[in-house]
Amino acid sequence: MLLSFRLSNFRSFRDEQEFSFVRGTYAAPMDRPTSTGDQRPWDNRVGVVAGLYGANASGKSNFLKGLHFMRDAVRNSFQNWTPGSFIPLSTFKLDSAREGEPSLFEVTFVLGRVRYQYGFRLTRKEVVGEWLYAYPSSRRQIWFERDISADEKFYFGKSFPGRNRVIADLTRPNSLFLSAAVANNHKGVAMVDHWFRSHLTSASPADREERMEYTANMSRTEERWKQVTELVQFADLGICTARVRKEEMAENERERLRRLVRISGLSTGAANDGRQVEEFIDQSSRIIEFGHSTGDERGPVFLPITDESLGTQVWFSLVGPVLKAIKSGDTLMVDELDASLHPHLTSEVLRTFRDPLKNPKQAQLIFTSHDTSLLGNLVGAKELLRDQVWFTEKKHDGASTLYPLTDFAPRKLENLERGYLQGRYGAVPFLDEKVLDNALEKAGSSSAHDDAIADDSATEVSGDDEV
Repeated sequence: MLLSFRLSNFRSFRDEQEFSFVRGTYAAPMDRPTSTGDQRPWDNRVGVVAGLYGANASGKSNFLKGLHFMRDAVRNSFQNWTPGSFIPLSTFKLDSAREGEPSLFEVTFVLGRVRYQYGFRLTRKEVVGEWLYAYPSSRRQIWFERDISADEKFYFGKSFPGRNRVIADLTRPNSLFLSAAVANNHKGVAMVDHWFRSHLTSASPADREERMEYTANMSRTEERWKQVTELVQFADLGICTARVRKEEMAENERERLRRLVRISGLSTGAANDGRQVEEFIDQSSRIIEFGHSTGDERGPVFLPITDESLGTQVWFSLVGPVLKAIKSGDTLMVDELDASLHPHLTSEVLRTFRDPLKNPKQAQLIFTSHDTSLLGNLVGAKELLRDQVWFTEKKHDGASTLYPLTDFAPRKLENLERGYLQGRYGAVPFLDEKVLDNALEKAGSSSAHDDAIADDSATEVSGDDEV
């Protein structure tokens, strides 16, 4: 479970901002699962849903990109960041006085009943600081600290055994020690790396096709594919079944794809890499199809997913990550959750995460949205509780800020949707109608002028034709 995330000097976030799932005085009581056995009961102190609201370009997506960057740095910095090259970091660029300052990324999370705190500071040139603490009890254990300004750049605690000095020597200036330790089979950081690789997942409009493939791969398990089919049926009454059909590809076409992969540089020729290429080709030959009821004896008529509505495609691409998160207790980040989805479907996603019986492992959902109906337009009818709403707002100097709705101490029965749209909590766009009216007036005048020129040209052409 994610408890908190801090960042600074990343994209539109200049100053340090902190997001927290830890529930405060506004926390509404939640029922614990009624089933027994080894199922872990919910921790009512930690939230499971958080919705980010704000004007366009206020920083909502940048916040998720910050968490995404941190995950990718842990995964890839040692193996994929080229030695001596710049770190692929996008800093705040609108304040020359802050140029060159390090960016901050830090998460606190719980895995296996142990709380971990991991973070780093880095510039585009190098990692300037890194730390990992564990809390197996109430007392903090320092596992390692890294500070390039200190005489001893690495400090390792007594609770962190392993080939630490050897790995520290292998850690490049533009690489995280955590990433280097994982690459060198350090057992002590396995749990932390596992959380980043397996329990912090994301979904955005840009990776929709990849997520559709991920959902399609669930057809390999009968029980999981049944769940996928049922959820697709739930969203579209016309669909009665789903299948993944493999279309046979001619050998010359397969060889053409192999050559394209080799030319693109994605293949090194290694045996394992060759298997990945063949898997890619097999995926390219798969077709996702939905069966539609016809009402007669013919049975369902199957249509490829590309012929379905955008909303159906978006829903199908979301089903896989949601099912995976619920099964594994992941923290799922979704950018533009409401894009092309009916509000009822969005509401059902939130209810699934908020229901302890459907979500026994306390999977979490962080999403961005403009759908204010989730805030509740009727008294008592809210999909998001007061401590589940966050806002991003961009100040006049271009820097984004992040803050919770609870900063405004809203009343229990307050109409949050109306309050937000009225600007009571900020994070709404400032629209200068005079600028809009002026632009439209100019557009209208320009259009009339262009039409007159077009008419004159048409007349001249017509006259030439007669001659």
